[in-house]
Amino acid sequence: MRLAFVVEGSHVYHNRTQVDLLDQLWRVELPRAIGCIPPHKVFGINKGSVAAMRLKNTPLRRTTSIAEPLDDILERHRKMHKIDCFVIAWDLVPPWDKEAPTCRWTETLALYEGLSLSNSLNSRFRDFAAARFGEMKQRRQANIRPSAPKLIKGAVLAVCMEPLFESVFMDEDAMRRCLDVRGIRAKGWPTGWTRGNVRATDVIDAAVDAARDATRGEGIFRAIRQSYETLKTEWGIQFVRSRVFDEGLRSHPIGRRLRELRGRLASN
Repeated sequence: MRLAFVVEGSHVYHNRTQVDLLDQLWRVELPRAIGCIPPHKVFGINKGSVAAMRLKNTPLRRTTSIAEPLDDILERHRKMHKIDCFVIAWDLVPPWDKEAPTCRWTETLALYEGLSLSNSLNSRFRDFAAARFGEMKQRRQANIRPSAPKLIKGAVLAVCMEPLFESVFMDEDAMRRCLDVRGIRAKGWPTGWTRGNVRATDVIDAAVDAARDATRGEGIFRAIRQSYETLKTEWGIQFVRSRVFDEGLRSHPIGRRLRELRGRLASN
């Protein structure tokens, strides 16, 4: 069964090896660290694609980006690459409707609703989304589910990353070890090392800059010379490859949700 990860991010290629860095991170490095099923394909999306899909069927009060609708993207990749099931992973922050409350549950419901109403998505995937949306709407409590959905043909499983993907690297001790500044005073080293920090990207970016100055550009900084903000995916690969984040990745809610997929794989 051909599984694809559809993740928020851009396909960027290494300037020397021409390796697709988004594919390398999500198809190779993260599955190894987390212990989840590696996908056959990885496709990058802009969060605006989710909003665009919603706008085709249900009105939003406000959106800041209109891109190719997500259901059109899924159907195109399904046909081109013969994909049997999808896992969609996107950041909760910033929300696609800026006037709506920031809520992982609300965004996940909205995703399934948009897919269930699609006129372009293959009927098997649309029916799965409709059933998932109906089951979730009927729950008395969001966190109480009758059973975990299976990875069957036609499945679309959602992983809303709360608050954003970078939260998996918000371990200060692990970051210091990774950047080789453990026990070293690094001028400009940031505070705010909590998983729930919505400014995690800024914290990590500042840590990389401070460590580069403290080590005078040696070690890992000889391989990656630009900031985290500029080369997020390449830095993410290096963080995961260091293995110092492995334990945190497996225990993080994002890691746990991805690892659940191994137990959900159906035999068909």
